[in-house]
Amino acid sequence: MIRTHLPAFISLLSEITIVMLSIYLPLRAYQLGANSFVVGLIGGSASLVYMFAPFFMGRLSDRIGPKKLVSIATIAISILCFVYAMIGSPLLFIPLRIVEGVAWAMIWAPLEALYSLTGKDTFSSLKVFNMAWGIGAMAAPILGVLIGHVIDIIFASSVAMLLSFFFSLSMKNITVHQMQEVSKDNTSNNFRNVIMLLAFAVAYGATTTTITTFYPKYASVSRLNSVEWGIIISSLLGGRLAAFITSSSIRKRIGIRQIQIIFSVAACSFPLASIIAPSASYLLGAVSLITGLSLGFVYSVTLYAMLTGSVRNRGMSAGLFESSLGLGSFIGPALAGVVAVGGLWLTMTIPILFLLAGIVPSIPNRT
Repeated sequence: MIRTHLPAFISLLSEITIVMLSIYLPLRAYQLGANSFVVGLIGGSASLVYMFAPFFMGRLSDRIGPKKLVSIATIAISILCFVYAMIGSPLLFIPLRIVEGVAWAMIWAPLEALYSLTGKDTFSSLKVFNMAWGIGAMAAPILGVLIGHVIDIIFASSVAMLLSFFFSLSMKNITVHQMQEVSKDNTSNNFRNVIMLLAFAVAYGATTTTITTFYPKYASVSRLNSVEWGIIISSLLGGRLAAFITSSSIRKRIGIRQIQIIFSVAACSFPLASIIAPSASYLLGAVSLITGLSLGFVYSVTLYAMLTGSVRNRGMSAGLFESSLGLGSFIGPALAGVVAVGGLWLTMTIPILFLLAGIVPSIPNRT
């Protein structure tokens, strides 16, 4: 029974680690004297290879199964986190984060494919996966605040990934060749549909990574303390978790396309409010919950639509989805780092632009 849920524990610890690194590595870089442009590169450099690595790792997972890939990746990230905690030059973070991006590709695409191939209902299986990493994401900012008083946060991330490595050694291995072909949902088979799905994935990646990279510093400049901005980010991530839990009923009521359009617009609420009222902590906590819910709904239905095609291409589909997240996660912080020279508040315009641009391919053609 425990062995069955090991991928969920790996997802949980991996997400705690990735959120910790996305928040505290940029802050560490600022402390070491980096400017906003360098911090933007640090925030997005892991995504430089994540734009294409998940696609290839997903295909490899289809052939050899996820266990070997996940085991190698978890120990590699554990070592990288230890190195992050030791070095004193922020410029060294950039090449190391590129290696980190490859390692994350070896975790997320194979795990998504694995979950989509287990259980009778794809959406329910992916719900477990999303809840596992969603809990980790929600807990990470507050854990960072608490752990930071006792131990170096980045070193703690190394320990978490070492634990994930030991979990991966006992994880079941499965390849698509061991699965029977299931009925296909043609949602992701049409080329235009795929482009629309990937546009939402890009927007999601750009939004979440830009916020976690730049908002802590922007909040500090706006005179919010670490507890306040930690709660705000946790509220956003908590809203996303709530969406993972309830997205099935919402999908059945209003449909995938409507969810993507409506909630992409609603997701603009937090970055917009942070520009208009940067020091209103209670307001920002409320609207961050709205943005988190919206992002969670969009993410859930997009991932589901991508992973309901052929079983034999499940890893490749997961990799394509993750690569699109990587594209957004790289471009978003990079652009934010450029515009930050005009003021940190400008970094919050990047999520708004990507979210609104993401709905353009879904607007019906009028002829």
